[in-house]
Amino acid sequence: MKLRNIKGNTHLIKGGTNTGVYIFENNDALLVDTGLAGKRQDDMIAIFKENKISIKYIINTHEHEDHIGGNYQIKKAFPDAKIYSSPASRVYAENPYHYMDYLTGGTRSKYLEKTIEDYLGIARPSEDIKMVDETVYPGQVLNLSGHDFRIVNCCGHTEGSIGVVTDDGVFFISDLLITKNSLDKFDFLFMHSYSGQMESLDRLRLVDFEIGVLGHSRSTYSKREVLEIANENHKALMRMISVVLEAMEDKITMDELEKFVADRNKLPFSYVAYMIYRNALNAVVSYLLDEDVIEFLVEDNRLYYKLKDK
Repeated sequence: MKLRNIKGNTHLIKGGTNTGVYIFENNDALLVDTGLAGKRQDDMIAIFKENKISIKYIINTHEHEDHIGGNYQIKKAFPDAKIYSSPASRVYAENPYHYMDYLTGGTRSKYLEKTIEDYLGIARPSEDIKMVDETVYPGQVLNLSGHDFRIVNCCGHTEGSIGVVTDDGVFFISDLLITKNSLDKFDFLFMHSYSGQMESLDRLRLVDFEIGVLGHSRSTYSKREVLEIANENHKALMRMISVVLEAMEDKITMDELEKFVADRNKLPFSYVAYMIYRNALNAVVSYLLDEDVIEFLVEDNRLYYKLKDK
């Protein structure tokens, strides 16, 4: 694990989830996403201590544990650190287990809780450490230690997803974008809102930045390259629509739709994967209902979806 300079004061610690590190003139620092709890945080803290870097701020791009799981350890090591989150993400950042209830649409099972805890290493924060100190809003320019950080609306992946542009022109885009290589291996986008995802992809053209950093990629990208990746993500969204519409040529339940998509895209399947896929497909189905492309019907106490009769 290394602290890599991108440009000016803006640095990066690569990993399963990338962590942005902006180092101020007095060696205080801002983190953009801490990543998973556990050894990663111990290693990052060791790097910060070795370089006499004091963490003063953390910005959560969104509430998923692979992005905010390390907040507790960082704040325990640097008690004066302030954590910033968008309003919609704050609900989950302050209540980590609410996300599991969101996945299931009700109270989580103990199996789901244990599985996700074991996989993500969810830390159980103590009541004496606040998990969010302040709220930030899309479109806001956040001034920290005399430097401006632009907060960009990146909703779609989650309702409250945001990006951060440093004054070096480095844009931490988080999970709005998936690389083409990843799409070639796993052609499925995880999202809360289909329309929100589309709007955020379109919005990228209007953001002033020089270098883009994705949440899960080992490379950094020019703006031109970011827009090319956005185009590939747009195509993936169109493919999702096509597959769902093909499945709905005849009436179909949500479980049947999920099986159709998982079989077509060769998606790995498990109890947890079922919950995650269903949420993303719900985003597609809701969009198609709102656009008046499909309709639902209830027969024999089952809910079906189908193409709308013309």
